[in-house]
Amino acid sequence: MKSSNQSTVRYARWARAAMWVSAVAVILACIIRYLYAPSFWLDEAVIAGSLRDPSLHSIFSRLGRGEYFPRVYLLGIGALREILGYKIWVLRLVPSLSFIVGTVLWARLLGKRSAGSLQAGLLGAALLVGSVFWLNQAIQLKQYSLDVMLALAPFLLDDDLFRDAVADGRHRLKLVMLALPCFLSYTYPMALGARAVGWYLHHGRRHSFRAHWSGVCAILIPLALGVTSFLAIDYRQGADLTHYWNHCILRSRLLQAPGSAPLLVGDFFWGWHLGRLMPLVIAVIAPLQALGAFEVVKRWRRGEGDSGNQSWGSRSLGSLVLLVGVILASLLVNYPICAGRLVLFTQVHTQILAVEGALFILGYWKTRKIAPLLLYVCIAVVAAYSGHRYVKFIREEPSENIRPMLPLIKPEVANIVWVHPCSVAQVKSLPEPLPVTKVMLKTKTRLPQPGQKVWILWTHMTDEHCQRRLAEVRGKALSWQVIHQGPDRGLALAEF
Repeated sequence: MKSSNQSTVRYARWARAAMWVSAVAVILACIIRYLYAPSFWLDEAVIAGSLRDPSLHSIFSRLGRGEYFPRVYLLGIGALREILGYKIWVLRLVPSLSFIVGTVLWARLLGKRSAGSLQAGLLGAALLVGSVFWLNQAIQLKQYSLDVMLALAPFLLDDDLFRDAVADGRHRLKLVMLALPCFLSYTYPMALGARAVGWYLHHGRRHSFRAHWSGVCAILIPLALGVTSFLAIDYRQGADLTHYWNHCILRSRLLQAPGSAPLLVGDFFWGWHLGRLMPLVIAVIAPLQALGAFEVVKRWRRGEGDSGNQSWGSRSLGSLVLLVGVILASLLVNYPICAGRLVLFTQVHTQILAVEGALFILGYWKTRKIAPLLLYVCIAVVAAYSGHRYVKFIREEPSENIRPMLPLIKPEVANIVWVHPCSVAQVKSLPEPLPVTKVMLKTKTRLPQPGQKVWILWTHMTDEHCQRRLAEVRGKALSWQVIHQGPDRGLALAEF
């Protein structure tokens, strides 16, 4: 018995070590990208434009291109810019710190759910390091790293907090404090609501559905005020992006092509996995998630806790509530659910279901050696995929990065830069000016004068209208020499 307990403790340590190695690897990728200091890509550049000369008006008025950004969060970044100056590292500092803290919380949550199981811990570690969409947000001047960091917080808190405040009416101020981030993040209210509903369903099934009104108000009032502030300040001034995200909205899919709706739901759960190994990874992950969801619902219906990890409580039920709730939000209020930055705060919960599935297999076939063997095969597949995606991210250069092209612009060769209209915001967001006398920015209809030799700078060629404009300009040039071509960027020397 003593030997068995020692083995269990040793395996638990290995599982925790694997989880933190993955977290350190993800954080290291963020630090490398941060120190590389690429220029802003288009959406970032629009936000950076409001911070060039920040004021209450520029921060709280309509942002360029109708971008959405939590204004209290933007105000904080603006205050830091006022203190330290307009520099790329300054504007990206808070989002990058949010990413680092979010990664630590992500690892802690998966570690808690692994319950000391070596196989579950290894699976969670492999899933974390392969979270490509999360890695893509490592230094981005957008709200998504903050969204994820905040959305993880309610799931790291024990059930005792909700029981004391909602069931017993005590320590209500703690719930008020927990609800305050509703003013900082669009998605935090969904995460907090799902955690609270998950706890309520769990507690009600085991004890009683009676709730203390003051505890309920301690959550609902700050949550409602936070959502109202976004509606009044941000959504009122933002662009209507329903058409842009139409293919990611379940309601639109059901109305336009009902047969494609299950594909969208599938993308929400499994679109996080990219590349050639994607089918194999999904073949491993999907059954684990299905088994995990089955186990969570079964425990709830029986009014059971988690026998392997009593401190875990209702968290997995909250994860399931959140995933179902976001799908319903897409159906009822047109929330986009394609795997990506808008639902990044839900990815960890798809991973929790997979870990639940692994624990279910270990528990159901605990007397058979086939269960650990089967899980090690699954872990090997996920680890191979995740390792490949991680190395690819480290090796890849950031997309739309203007800075490598700047030393190539020689004013003695040509002293004019014609900036593609899709790249104007990015050029204007650079802390340093282009090394020429004249920069042409209003170029939607303007071309250089005949006889002029100019530098042509372009980025963001993913949109068709951007590609068309570049083709038009190239077609009217007498000569065209490509000086540099990189990931979604380019520089040419042209004569007209």
